Amino acid sequence: MKSLRSLLCSLAVITITLLPEFSLADTDCSTLTASNADNCLRLNQVQVLGTHNSYKRWPLPELITLLDQHRDGWARDIIYEHKPLTEQLDTLNIRQFELDVFADPEGGLYADPAGNKLVNDPDFLNQQALMRTPGLKVLHSQDIDYRSTCVTLILCLEQIRDWSLNNPTHLPLMVMLEFKEGVRPNWGPIEYVQPVAFDQRLILEADKEIWQVFERSHVITPDDVRGDFPTLEQAIVEQGWPTLAESRGKVLFAMDNTGRHREMYLDGAPVLEDRALFVSMEPGHPAAAFVKMNDALADHVLIRDYVARNFLVRTRSDVPTSEARSGDTTRRELALGSGAQYISTDYAEPSPLGSGYQVMLPDSNGVARCNPISAPSSCQAILFQE
Repeated sequence: MKSLRSLLCSLAVITITLLPEFSLADTDCSTLTASNADNCLRLNQVQVLGTHNSYKRWPLPELITLLDQHRDGWARDIIYEHKPLTEQLDTLNIRQFELDVFADPEGGLYADPAGNKLVNDPDFLNQQALMRTPGLKVLHSQDIDYRSTCVTLILCLEQIRDWSLNNPTHLPLMVMLEFKEGVRPNWGPIEYVQPVAFDQRLILEADKEIWQVFERSHVITPDDVRGDFPTLEQAIVEQGWPTLAESRGKVLFAMDNTGRHREMYLDGAPVLEDRALFVSMEPGHPAAAFVKMNDALADHVLIRDYVARNFLVRTRSDVPTSEARSGDTTRRELALGSGAQYISTDYAEPSPLGSGYQVMLPDSNGVARCNPISAPSSCQAILFQE
């Protein structure tokens, strides 16, 4: 007998597969209404909120106190956290996540962090069995900032998938993966685990884990967007992204990394054929469709240009924990006005650091707003109801 999870996945595949295909050629989009908006608007014409290091929890206060004796203020920029992923989706209307992944092909490499040895973190002890299983692990940094609401990529993806199945009319979700492997020098009582360096085989494990959790029809892939065009860039410039009718209830994945990780992922798939992830690539490359541009202060004009040319962009409205302490909203306002489709923050709720800093979408019903650069003038946020 099939498990409940298998049955839910099967029902979702049927639901997604049976969604009607719409042609813009058959739809009058001169005026947007509730009846035609999903056929006329495309996923790049929406702006939503995302979270940075979406899985992250506060370091245990006892650990901060203990390690401050060896390096005062070491935790200053990492004292932020997020609700579990499903709570962010339900209560904060977050529609983009970022997950940091470490390779752990044998399992157990991150199962007993140095920080945990010092304070016997009770919450982490409950997760050690999962940490001993082979596969990609989700954490910010080994040994000191290891606390996560979902400690494995599989677990994080299952939470996103199950919420999506239960909310099949949601706007498309973006999930970014950052492949991490940084070697850190020991200090005080901390002796760091040396991470496994990613090679192409280990990077492609991300695709395998995605397909272990998601049915193919549940995901918007580079192949879907490229269609019959020779390159992704040509497809988005000449045809555009899928409509909301084609993308509601679905998820798309993107790589945060550039450099060698991106090149390994592109090796053998120069336009991301048969790949699950989009990659951050500036215009002019055949795989260009999505661009990570985190510095809204310096790049807001260029972001506007890219968005006007149909590229998807993710930027950040704050950097831990600067705005949260000062209350400065300059970066936030530039990010929102840039038209970047994904505005990533650590403060979808008011900052607990004294300033009350918070990021919310203006002119919206809470879930999404009309993209200030790419949406047509007749767009209204009420059209994005889920």
